[in-house]
Parts: sequence; structure tokens; C-alpha cells
Amino acid sequence: MPHAEGFLARARAMPGRAMPGLDEWLWNRARDRECAAIVSGEDYDGRLADVSSSGAPTRPTHLVIVPMDGPDVPTWRIAGGNFFFEIAQAAREYLTPDEVSIFAVAAGERPADWHERLIRHLAETGATHVMAQVESDPNAPPSWTWDILWSQLMTRWDGVFLGVMFDSAYRWLTIHTRRMGRMSDRFMLVDICTPMDGVLVPHRSEVGPVNMPVSDASLALIDEHVAGMGKEFDVSFIGALYPYRVELIDELAARGVNVAVNPHRSDETRDLAESRANQPTYIDYMAGLARSRMTINFSRSSAGDFQQLKTRVLEASAMGCIVLTDDADRTSRFWAPGEFGFFADPRDVPDLVESFLRDPDRLEQAQAAARERARSLNVTSFWGGTQDGLRRRGLPTLLHS
Repeated sequence: MPHAEGFLARARAMPGRAMPGLDEWLWNRARDRECAAIVSGEDYDGRLADVSSSGAPTRPTHLVIVPMDGPDVPTWRIAGGNFFFEIAQAAREYLTPDEVSIFAVAAGERPADWHERLIRHLAETGATHVMAQVESDPNAPPSWTWDILWSQLMTRWDGVFLGVMFDSAYRWLTIHTRRMGRMSDRFMLVDICTPMDGVLVPHRSEVGPVNMPVSDASLALIDEHVAGMGKEFDVSFIGALYPYRVELIDELAARGVNVAVNPHRSDETRDLAESRANQPTYIDYMAGLARSRMTINFSRSSAGDFQQLKTRVLEASAMGCIVLTDDADRTSRFWAPGEFGFFADPRDVPDLVESFLRDPDRLEQAQAAARERARSLNVTSFWGGTQDGLRRRGLPTLLHS
């Protein structure tokens, strides 16, 4: 059907023009046909004919986490900087180790094969919840087959699917997730970056934004590493060196501020390409924050003019480093005004930095308050937020008391 395919491609290229939502509607119809063909061709019904839910209305919590990368990657360790290691370890700390297990997908494993393994695992173990990043398949970006998995799982298992998103500002990622959310009310989004209530299904609550967890175990190892380190830098900037950021750094230096660019690196970075090469370890990164009195955080998403809750706010605060941010909404949901600094425009940053440096007592009090706040949120923001979201939706909760 070349004419239909061409029309579909043109429609997707013109989101929100003549008929808002037309591109999403067309994609869903095409996806329905594609999924039906895959399910039939892979014989899901034959593969899973003997699989059914436990049928128990209530049972002990068993959370299964499907990591995007791990546990066979080098970062799958305490303080390794692996997001899903931190999610899993924080879950063990919020619940108990016995209530959390990991389901690994091998690199190159065919979707129908890991789908079958996961469906059987959830049904046979009596799992109550499964969590995965639903923006792409594990170990196989940009492949995406979560809708096929969910279509087969939700008829054979009675638990809750917790879908994590990091980049919901990208419209087509959200469209993919909305497809899953509309298939069953036992799907709940856990969003790291932005509020998503009503986005998947009108008037339905989701979870987010919540802070990406940094587990107690990782913080303990990081604390051991940075013990004895002093505050060497007035302000740091960690990230890619876009031209406007270079101008800001130059202005701070011209005012006599001791500014460090990517202090977690052993090499000097002077431009965008150098700042993205030879990335150091997560512990090096956290040590760079620990050595900074303040750090600059830009909240704008790479998808466009969208503000996101950045994990660096929690990471820096946990190291007693004040975050200076242009985020007017996300950060203030978790931190009080005296625990971070706000700037409306990058040109305001030098004055903001100097205002803290002129008042060392204020700076020290803010650092201590930010550190205490971060260490009360490092596990509970993500998992407590998920627990609250389940309760609001009337879904089985993780904690039963």
C-alpha cells in the first residue's frame, strides 16, 4: 500500500497542523496492524497457552525490575552511575531485598523470546509489580516492542506495570507510552522530569516528576571517597560547553570568581567536543560536586523549550553544594527557597554567585540545609512518589502498612 504509507509519513511530518492528533491516530492504526502480524507470526498464543495469573486478590509484594542496561554492564555496581542499578538498590532499601528481583534481557535477544520469559517469570513468581524504562527496549535501542509485551501480559497477569520515562518532552516517546496507558489502567507512568497527570489518559493521575534515586549504599561509598575533601571552587559548571555557557564562565572568571569547568575531569575541556569525550566515573563526578561551593544547573530539555527536574539538583545538594538553577517550578517542588539559588536569565548568574560569596554564613547554612534535604529524598522521592501514585490510582501498593 505505497500511497497509504506515503500519506502516513507525511502526516507524521506535520504534527498538529490541519487535524491535531491525526498523526497519532494514523500511527496507532498502523501499529495495531503491525502488532497483530507480529503476535500471529511469533505464535504468542501457542507459546503462552499454559500461562495464567495466580488469581490471588492480594499477595506479598514482589517487584521485578527490568533494567535498560545491566546487570552484565560494568556500571552495574554501587556508585557506578547506572540509573537502573540505583532504582533497584533504592527499591531494596525502601522495601526489603527479598521483595525486589532483577529480570535481565540479553543483548541481541529476540523480543518474542524475552517477552515470553518475562511473562512466565511474572506469572510463575506471583509478582505484583514490574518496572521498566518504556522509551525503548532493554539493551536494544531504538527497538520498541513494549506495547506487544503489554498486550500479551495484561491478559495473563494481574499485576501493575510501572513505566519509567526520562525524556517525556519528546512528543513521540509520549505517544508510544500513551498507547500503553490506554490499553489498561494497570499501567502507571513514573516520570523523572515533568508532570504527566492527564497526559496519557484524560483526568488520570500518573507519577512525576520524582527525583531519580541515589541509593543509600551509593551515597555511603561516595561519602567514604570524598571524606576530607574541602571546598576548592566557588562555583562549578558540569556539562557540555555550548557557546553561551562559555560566555557565562568567562564573565564569572573576569569577576574574580574561582570557577571550575567539569572539575571531575583530569583533562582540561575548552569546547563542546572536548567536554563530551573521555567521560570520567560517577564517583569522580560526585567528588567534583563535593569540591564545589555552588554549581550551575540548566533545566532546559534538549527536546526544546521544556523545563525538566534534573538529577544533578539531588546529587549536588547531597554533596553540600548549592545548586543555582533556572528551574522555576520543578526544583521548588522538593527544595525550599533557601536551599538553592534561582536565576531567570544566565546573565543573572554572576550577581547570584557573588551574593552567596559575600555572605559565608548564609552559604554554609544553605549548603547544610540542601544536604539534609537531599538525603531525606534520595530514596523516598522516587519510591515514596510511586507508592503515593499507586494509592491515588487505587492500585496495589508496594507497602501494605
